[in-house]
Amino acid sequence: MYVKPTAPRSIGGVFDDAIRMYRNFGPGVWLLALAFDLTTTIPSIVWQMQVMPAAADSMQDPFTLMQNPLAALHVPPAVWLLTLIAIPAYLIFYAALVANINGVATAREISTGAAVRLGLGKLPRAIGLGVLIACIVVLGLLLLLVPGFYWAGTLSLAFIVLIVEDASISQSMAGSRGLIKGHWWRVATLISYNFVIAVVAYFAVLLVTGLVALGLGAGGSATLIVSEVLGVASGVLLAPLYCAVDLALYYDLKLRKEAAGSAG
Repeated sequence: MYVKPTAPRSIGGVFDDAIRMYRNFGPGVWLLALAFDLTTTIPSIVWQMQVMPAAADSMQDPFTLMQNPLAALHVPPAVWLLTLIAIPAYLIFYAALVANINGVATAREISTGAAVRLGLGKLPRAIGLGVLIACIVVLGLLLLLVPGFYWAGTLSLAFIVLIVEDASISQSMAGSRGLIKGHWWRVATLISYNFVIAVVAYFAVLLVTGLVALGLGAGGSATLIVSEVLGVASGVLLAPLYCAVDLALYYDLKLRKEAAGSAG
């Protein structure tokens, strides 16, 4: 059984806490992880099958493309509708996944249905927070890149604060900045762990897909199916780990803030 630490940990210790948390996940976490991953996988498959071939054909005809540059960007209305539906579904299942994992971290388990209802209830705030953070980060990236990376780091726990503390949009952003203040490099290091794991998983999927396609002589559709199945499998395995790292970091920074307050 996972037991939440009562004192701040080193960077490696925080990651170890996330791994211990990961090992204690129940069926509800994996079910939510599957639903969460499918919210991106299904639209991705549809875009690759419905939009990308037409775009590739348009690119092969430079004269037509010069006359109508938007021809390669033609997207059927049904694809746009699916994408718009996928965005709130993504946020609902992400919030549900974090809530379920937080139940493991705090020894207060929450059912899958209750987690989904919680995610649905937080959807308006999650959309507002996502749009606001995206605007801030994009603006920062336009300002010589550095401010964008810095602001992305200071706001990286905003969604965790929103879900765990049931905070408002402004409270979530302020809470993330307050926790990360003075610990930016610690946060960046742990986020880099997630990034490295994601890159390794991505190239592993590419390698296995290439080997399967080479061995079976599979065509484009078969290769796409193999790639997406492997992508879903890796996503289901890794998405809960990323959330566990974020939650372990969140609770570690809370302990550090409380310790600093006591010392002060």
